[in-house]
Amino acid sequence: MQWSAGVSERRQSGGAREFAADRVQWMRGVRRDELQAARDALADAHSFGIVITGERDIGKGAFQTALVRSLAPSTYAQTLRSTIAGAETPYGALAPLLARLPDEALESPGATMRGIMETLVRDADGRPAVIALETPGGLDELSTATLVQLMTTGRAKVIVTATRTSDLPQDFHWMLTEQRIREIPLELLPEDRTEQVLREVLGGIVPRTVARLLHAMAHGNPELLYRIVGDFLLSEQLRLADGVWTLAEDAESTRSREIDDVVRSRVEREPIAVQSAIDALACARRLPLERLTSVFGPETVALMDESGLIHVEERNAVSLADPIMAEVVRGWLSIPRRRELRALIIGNAEPQLASLSVVELLGYAAWTRECQTVLPASHAIAAAGAALRLYDPRFALDCLEGVPRVRSTWATVQRLRATAYLALGQRVQAHSMLEQVTEDELDSLGPVEFAGFIEALVVAKRVLSSREQEIGPLLDDARARLLVQAGLSDVPDQETERARAILDLVELADAVHEGNFTSVVERLEGAEAGLLGWDPELRLRSECLLMQSLAFVGRESDALALLHDISSELGGPAGTMRVRHEFGTRAFYVLLLNGHWRQCLALVRSSGRSTVPSLRIEGAHYEFAAGLALVYAGRGSEALSVLLAATAQLEQGHVQSTLGCAYAATAFAFAQQGDAAAARTYLDKVEAWSAPCNYSIKSSMDFCADMARRWIGERGAAARLVASARADLLEGRWTMAGIKLLGATVDTGQEELSLLEEVCAHRQGPLAELGRRLARGSRLRSLPDLIAAADLAAELGLDTLESRCTAVGLDVARDKGDVRSARSLQARLDRLTGLVEVLPVVPQSLGPLLTSREREVAVLAARGESNRTIAEEMGLSVRTVEGHLYQVFSKLGITSRSELAGLL
Repeated sequence: MQWSAGVSERRQSGGAREFAADRVQWMRGVRRDELQAARDALADAHSFGIVITGERDIGKGAFQTALVRSLAPSTYAQTLRSTIAGAETPYGALAPLLARLPDEALESPGATMRGIMETLVRDADGRPAVIALETPGGLDELSTATLVQLMTTGRAKVIVTATRTSDLPQDFHWMLTEQRIREIPLELLPEDRTEQVLREVLGGIVPRTVARLLHAMAHGNPELLYRIVGDFLLSEQLRLADGVWTLAEDAESTRSREIDDVVRSRVEREPIAVQSAIDALACARRLPLERLTSVFGPETVALMDESGLIHVEERNAVSLADPIMAEVVRGWLSIPRRRELRALIIGNAEPQLASLSVVELLGYAAWTRECQTVLPASHAIAAAGAALRLYDPRFALDCLEGVPRVRSTWATVQRLRATAYLALGQRVQAHSMLEQVTEDELDSLGPVEFAGFIEALVVAKRVLSSREQEIGPLLDDARARLLVQAGLSDVPDQETERARAILDLVELADAVHEGNFTSVVERLEGAEAGLLGWDPELRLRSECLLMQSLAFVGRESDALALLHDISSELGGPAGTMRVRHEFGTRAFYVLLLNGHWRQCLALVRSSGRSTVPSLRIEGAHYEFAAGLALVYAGRGSEALSVLLAATAQLEQGHVQSTLGCAYAATAFAFAQQGDAAAARTYLDKVEAWSAPCNYSIKSSMDFCADMARRWIGERGAAARLVASARADLLEGRWTMAGIKLLGATVDTGQEELSLLEEVCAHRQGPLAELGRRLARGSRLRSLPDLIAAADLAAELGLDTLESRCTAVGLDVARDKGDVRSARSLQARLDRLTGLVEVLPVVPQSLGPLLTSREREVAVLAARGESNRTIAEEMGLSVRTVEGHLYQVFSKLGITSRSELAGLL
């Protein structure tokens, strides 16, 4: 089966419909492990069969079909289905076999049973027989008795599907207990399995974000995932561009007609009262159990619980168990019906904000908007803030639509709108929202709310290159305004102090944005840190700024220690969602600059969110971060697919701040693989790109671009790296300067090596020590330093750097005639050559060379031949062979024949 031949070719020939129809092939890919477990169970002589269990619409029927087909032709299979009507009819489940019996076989139950068994044996024609039975309607007694007789006599094994094993007839239970029938449970797919299956099915590069989006849309249900993927292929919302699959920004899983039909058929089978309750829960998302019971009655709620339609969560909140059902049902309800249900559940009074959890608040807001009813201003503001914390800016804007302009709340409304527009990459609109707030409306804010508004305005100006110069005067004016307010009002001192601390934090964040890390370290470690220390949340945010700044100014170990201190507090009350997000963003650079790329990948994976809105906003940025960590580690082959996936999504999205760095990192990945043409293509994209970004992104972009140029042999690239490093040194950015010099000194001289050694002496951590040892070893031809540098690189998993240290060390060892060290380093370099596509440094010294005659003698000796045998085979004297072997041992630095095999 070659799924990877895939959809890209089939789509070009109208083959997306072919994919959409091939559910069995999909099931073979999705349920490979479960299919193997089922086949193993059926092959066991002790087994009577299997029962396939799983929730409704999880694909039990398709799994059964795929299993039966995989058993052919060596096994005979009879597929049967027991309907509700069949469960009330004798032999209803076995009706196809019953219809083939002669009249005399229908005279008694015993004769009928024998006739069915004989018919099955005859059809099997000597092959093992299997009865595949779906049981949505249950089994009648005579069908059950016949199946038990078939199993216990060894005439046939049974494959039964059921929602749960308790749904099976009592006669099957002892078989399950004694493991004569084995359960094959079909669970929801985990995210990593979804990614793997989609890559196998679609071929090309499937970005992790796209896989996670599809997984979230299907809620892990492989049957729904199949339908969604097929529908998106047909509608070209899932499309292939330059080998990368991308998903349309407005793709919605509930648009699938097939999914709609499945849900509608399920709902219409329920009683009218249950259908109404389903409608209400779909609209409300969550309802208190007490309220649901009072409206629809305990009998209806109990029936829904028994049918598995509802799920009771914390605080006795009830929701529909199937989120897809909720989405589809909401889609088909008319506005009058939604309003009718809202009036029935809520009545005329709006719920109190204090009584609503975040999920209940967002559900209430969504329901109100879907009824085309305006939210009360207080509820709209609260819901918009909650949506932004959950990375759903579009819903936040929906909540704020129609909110009246009131002096006391308008500044807050505009701040929330601006934050949403910034998340969507609409920078001009964000700034415009804040500029529309009047001085009078600002005067209505308390000190803390005012400081929050100024913080949003600074962020909006920061991403507009034409407005950056306005940030300093804006903060000065804001501080002056706070002083005036403090003197004219009875605002508590604590509020004013918190507002001042927020403005200080805004100023420090702006300095980090610009790369002025030294000033941030001085302020946060000085007396001014006391202002931020009294508030736990502000303290953690300031420590995140300090952590990142320490990493850039050469105090990498201090930054790493602070990272661990902060992470230990994230689970407490001060570890708000905002703090955790800032920590994740800034901790990435701390780990990256310490050479801990594996921890970078772990951080990126743990930080990624799984909701559809958050994945659409942030998913590509997490993929980009993972690719950047890999390319810094010299793992171009691993980084390439990740970066191509990130780049394709960033090009499609609105937020462009990281796109230039993604281009540069992709160029560097291609260069590490030796693909100069592709590297130059992406370097051209870097040159054409322009968008505001922070220093950390800008420096990584410049570094990756210059390293790509140096790697492909472009003249002047090393000089550019050195010049950039000297500019960093003037600003106290010792770490970034050291990293750039480490890359540049492959092609530079003694002066640059001395500078690298000096810079690394001002830094901390293993990466700094690696750079110092490499510089010193290269400059002074010190073999111990070079070996120590290679060992440090190996500890960090930096194969490319390890190969460079090893290659230089090999040259030094050969030049000094240190044969043993040269032999060890050569073996080490040989191992690394299999891991690194293009060595950054190739050994220049050829080392001791064997003559052709010496090599012939050595090869025979390595095989274990004696000196006399070698002499006879080569027509030499034994003494001559001994002389050749003496020369071979001396040149290679070995003392025994056993060491020859690994060297020739």
